Amino acid sequence: MTHWDFVVIGGGVAGLAAADVLAESGASVLLLEARARLGGRVWTRRVSHWPVPIELGAEFVHGRMPAVMDVAREAGLPVARIPDVHLELRRGRLREMHDTWKRFEKLTRRMRSSGTDRSISDFLASHRGLSHADRRLLASMVEGYEAAPLLRASEKALSTAGEADSRPAEREQLRVLSGYDGIVNALARRLRRHGGHVRLRTEVRAIRWRPGRVAVETASGRRVEARRAIVTLPVGVLQAASGSRGAVRLDPFPDSTRRALCGIAMGQVVRLVFRFRESFWRERLGENDDASFFHGRGPFRTLWSAAPLDLPMLTAWAGGPAASRLLAEGAETVRREALQTIAEVFGAPRSRVRRLLVDVHAHDWSRDPFSRGAYSYQLVGGSGAPALLARPVARTLFFAGEATAPDESGTVTGAIASGRRAARRALR
Repeated sequence: MTHWDFVVIGGGVAGLAAADVLAESGASVLLLEARARLGGRVWTRRVSHWPVPIELGAEFVHGRMPAVMDVAREAGLPVARIPDVHLELRRGRLREMHDTWKRFEKLTRRMRSSGTDRSISDFLASHRGLSHADRRLLASMVEGYEAAPLLRASEKALSTAGEADSRPAEREQLRVLSGYDGIVNALARRLRRHGGHVRLRTEVRAIRWRPGRVAVETASGRRVEARRAIVTLPVGVLQAASGSRGAVRLDPFPDSTRRALCGIAMGQVVRLVFRFRESFWRERLGENDDASFFHGRGPFRTLWSAAPLDLPMLTAWAGGPAASRLLAEGAETVRREALQTIAEVFGAPRSRVRRLLVDVHAHDWSRDPFSRGAYSYQLVGGSGAPALLARPVARTLFFAGEATAPDESGTVTGAIASGRRAARRALR
């Protein structure tokens, strides 16, 4: 078939969720994915000598939200809560960080939710009475968790002023023990069961459209026509220069989409997943032996274990400006910096850490032509950009993905919910 009711561009979880809703309605649906696999920025690798799957993209389920939890429950996937115990290196000792999320929300409630927007850096400058610990926490969360530079991140986008406190279930961090690709596979099975079609290794070069008609051109010269299109490509791909690898040309380029993309940027992240011969860091935990997250001072501000599983694995994470600096270095330098951070945080000799190292895995999402970054954040003045990007264009073009989910940007939950929302709008 070359003529479809709907064509979905992008086989990440947003695209899969959207295509499933459309196919379940009885419409003819074709999903196009440039990679040889589905999942997008959910990428789970299985290596024979590793005890569990390796997550190179999304890893955590942020809160017990139906978008992910219902899929996991239906597919029988084991989802376990991670102990919310954070330790921070202070004065040479690992000390517990209490109420991390509550402290962060207390700060975001002080941010402006209306009026002139400003950067998080300007917010900090205007609140000189904040303690050093709160300043450090806010900077760490914005740069590490949101993957955004303080000078560019929108205060209004992060503000929770006037909102109720989040519920404990919303703050929980969980993981799919059998691998996050279980969610991808479950969505794909649903799509195929409802009659949807998938084409992998199909790079889209151009989307030409007019009201009620879409023509998609692929790198191989094929042409697909549909009445409507749902575009779930990452913001980094939508912003890519025409002619570059992975770039997709919209013809014409909707004004609303162009304005929205001016208010969103892709955050950069560096993560390395290490396997060691033994969990040497447990020697330093003492009574906090259930700690899962560890925070230091170097470019890799955050480390985490495989909790709730007791395995000799650690992930080193850097986001925002620190990640951008690291990405300019070679892979060996990045690995050396991460191992040095691990040694410093746990007070272990670097020679011992290197000697115990078995293997390491990483993926550079910034250089991946089909993502061009880790996940999105809103720039100063761009707090309304996600909603603007999600706005249907002439009832023909619909956009979905984590960047269109203002309250859940950067998450699998937000991506799935956005795909379903776009599909329902397209059906109307």
